Amino acid sequence: MVDIGVSSMMNLGLSFALTIFLVPLLFISYLVVTWTRRSWIRFIKWKYPNYVVVEENSIRSILDQGRNHGICTLLVQGRSIVNGVRNHLAHLASTRRYLRSALFTRWGVYVWKELEYSVDSHLVNSPCSFRGRPITDNNIQDYISDVTSKFLPRRLPPWQVHVVNCFVRGEERQICLVRAHHLLLRQEHLTLADFLPLKYSTDNWTCQESDSPFTNLYAEPTALPRLRQMLIESFSNYWNDFLYNNDPVERPEILKKRIGVSQCVKIAMIVLVCTLKELTRQCRKSEGLKFMELLSIVQRESSKRNFNPRLILESITKSFNPIDILYSCVALSWYITITSCLRTPLLLVRELQALKSRHKHYYPDTLTYMLFCYLPLTFQAIREVMSISWIAVTAPKIIVEELFLKHPQSNKLQTISPCGRKVVAWSEEVDVELVRKIANVTGATETEVLLAATVDTLKEYFRHSAVNVPDDVLATVKFVSQRAVFLRNHEARGILCLALPTRTPLFHDDLVEILQVIQRNVQEARSRQSAIYAITAAETSCGLISSCVPAIVLKLLLNQLSRRYSLCLTHVDGDLPVEGVDGAIYWRPPQGNCNMSMTLHKRGNGVRLGIMGDALIGPQHFIMARTFPQSVQNLASILGVSRESSRSPSPNALNPMTSPGY
Repeated sequence: MVDIGVSSMMNLGLSFALTIFLVPLLFISYLVVTWTRRSWIRFIKWKYPNYVVVEENSIRSILDQGRNHGICTLLVQGRSIVNGVRNHLAHLASTRRYLRSALFTRWGVYVWKELEYSVDSHLVNSPCSFRGRPITDNNIQDYISDVTSKFLPRRLPPWQVHVVNCFVRGEERQICLVRAHHLLLRQEHLTLADFLPLKYSTDNWTCQESDSPFTNLYAEPTALPRLRQMLIESFSNYWNDFLYNNDPVERPEILKKRIGVSQCVKIAMIVLVCTLKELTRQCRKSEGLKFMELLSIVQRESSKRNFNPRLILESITKSFNPIDILYSCVALSWYITITSCLRTPLLLVRELQALKSRHKHYYPDTLTYMLFCYLPLTFQAIREVMSISWIAVTAPKIIVEELFLKHPQSNKLQTISPCGRKVVAWSEEVDVELVRKIANVTGATETEVLLAATVDTLKEYFRHSAVNVPDDVLATVKFVSQRAVFLRNHEARGILCLALPTRTPLFHDDLVEILQVIQRNVQEARSRQSAIYAITAAETSCGLISSCVPAIVLKLLLNQLSRRYSLCLTHVDGDLPVEGVDGAIYWRPPQGNCNMSMTLHKRGNGVRLGIMGDALIGPQHFIMARTFPQSVQNLASILGVSRESSRSPSPNALNPMTSPGY
């Protein structure tokens, strides 16, 4: 026990020392990286004045390669979703500048160049047949995969909408495939669904909290934002009173008589604060502020209040006048006498009334109300600060262990260099009710059950690829809400690193043991990776990492990590109140050296597995899609769970009757 305690103290001390070393280093790095990037962007703007330079940087932009761009993809199927799609795209492009601009790189930085635009260059209608056969539910996946395997035209804006008319048992269905560059979506604040004339109403949309283990790793601070808001409001009220009583602009009569040093200091403080506010406003508009502009702002704010050296000298002379000093002492004595004899008893009575009252907000000017309001909130805020500090102190050690030291065995999904083209596939729909029954029997979450079936598909992939099955496949996992896919959602979510066990210690090919190992790995990831989740969420929202670490260092590090974590897994969950939509699948593009992207897309009462990978993995990606529903059924059979579905799924193009690709 003593050794464990000493070891824990040593680890904590090492983490604390590492944090103390990294904080100033990151601060200096932030200043250097920010200044260097701004200077580089100014040079590119001077070099290419006709281009619009992308000033912000992100992890996705750094990971972009010449033949491996981050093209986000959404597949939507319905009955009348393409009505008016051309007019919709024409209107959308007329209001969004970058939808009419091509994307290039100049000197390592993305730039936009506006071109002559035509909707017909981006709206593609499918042919009547594919490879000599009509497009039906039997070959729709082959056709969609062939479309996604083609690069977007370089000299056109990086987005495209494919409209596919196919027949399912003699009934015509419509499928829309939307592809767009991640930078276009980010800069124009768009989602992939914005490219389609979809109709949905959020009036009756109950925002249900997902039980996904890949979100809500820590409780969001509540006391700190509330305390900050209350302090800002209190300070604002006090400051407004201070301005009303001491600002010559508000009360010109202040300067009609000679003032003392205390009043002069108050005016000087007002001039300083107003100057800082004006400086902040000017800096937001422009990239920098010259010294002469600073002097001009100071002079303007001072002249408004007649604050000059003469006023300062006169205030000093008045304050050190013996008669004024005597008058001030007499006034102070009277104030203390009156306060102690008359005001203090009244204040004590009011404090007692506030102390006895249940509604303490009736006495907002009392000390009792201040303590009642601020003291519990302050203690709660201190607890949140300590919790955040603990995560920050232990973060460096945990990040190094999780990203570089655990699971040293190489587990690439693809043993040859990728070509950059992407192929896709998706599984038949699995009934959520069956997954829920399995979860109730095993004590796992629905997501963990789906992960066990996903691992089974990975093992099938390794068998057909003639690749040695590793012990684990390392994946980066992210939760995406259905709202973020179809509506703009500003909630930033982080990433978890997860080991998917393709080999288990006791039994071979046992789905129940795989599920148990996944449960342990998920719980361990949730308990240890709060810092990784928080940092990646901060990068998504404000570019925390890319603004502190040089791009070339970050690119080398990310390429190494994406070679180690070669699977990108996305969990999509939530309601989908979209009229006329029967099915949807979203793919988050694999980037860097990541070879494959998988999506567990839950919609309504069904869930599908979507696969996106490099074209050289085909046709094994079709095998994975075919295996997924069967793996869920096998797990249900082992556990003795009834296979009876609560509904009978109707066949459609996203629910093919035959195995895709065969």
